[in-house]
Amino acid sequence: MKKLLLLMITPMFLFTQNNPNGEYWQINRWEAKDGMAKEFELAVSKKTKKFNSSQETAILTFQIVTGPDSGKYMRVVGPKSGDFFNEGVSGSSEYDYWVKNVMPYVKDQAGNKRTGRIESLSYNWDNSEAPKKYIKFTTVRLNPGEGTEWFNRMRNDAKLKKANDYSGVRGVFWLVSGGQFEIHVVEPYDSHGLPLGKFPNEDFDYMDAYNEMFGWRSLPWDDMKADMAIRDYAGEIVETLEFIPEMSTSIE
Repeated sequence: MKKLLLLMITPMFLFTQNNPNGEYWQINRWEAKDGMAKEFELAVSKKTKKFNSSQETAILTFQIVTGPDSGKYMRVVGPKSGDFFNEGVSGSSEYDYWVKNVMPYVKDQAGNKRTGRIESLSYNWDNSEAPKKYIKFTTVRLNPGEGTEWFNRMRNDAKLKKANDYSGVRGVFWLVSGGQFEIHVVEPYDSHGLPLGKFPNEDFDYMDAYNEMFGWRSLPWDDMKADMAIRDYAGEIVETLEFIPEMSTSIE
């Protein structure tokens, strides 16, 4: 019984430790004052060009185009090591510039969220590539004590897609600090008229491949257990983000 309990809690335990080799990202949501969106965008663009022109200081900006936060902006910093967060920003010239030149146009901001990418649940993620035009951004909140089933399903999905040369891109991130525990599933793409990804073989049967890899009739069973792990209320929120290059560091 003790061994079974250890197996159940180990994944969550590993996800909540300070990992010196981890890949961390910081996100924040900003809302411009009514009627001042253009002024906010221009001020952020100037600040980014002045203080975030290199790979080491890079910041990406997206506008949220669907959901309750439509019209707001998401600023993303990363990838970083854990040591990055030892460096305070208050009192720096960058911070002072933001307060003086950008904050006059800010109505609200959601606060920083620090996240870490889970490599085993991600696929085709390449930090050296330029951002795609859009992101399907899914926030997942799990029932206490039931997260293992969801993680197992996502891990199996990633393993299958990696083994069969799936072309889509996915990054899965867990919340390190900044709120209630949640997971962010990030899927970049360039066109709303195309699928997020595809297999090279047009006749590829996902269900057959999954059941062959993980056991007879395992897909519907794993899907059911993963769905049951998600909270009933606000357990899965899907948003579309659009990349704003003028407000971001140029990555080529």
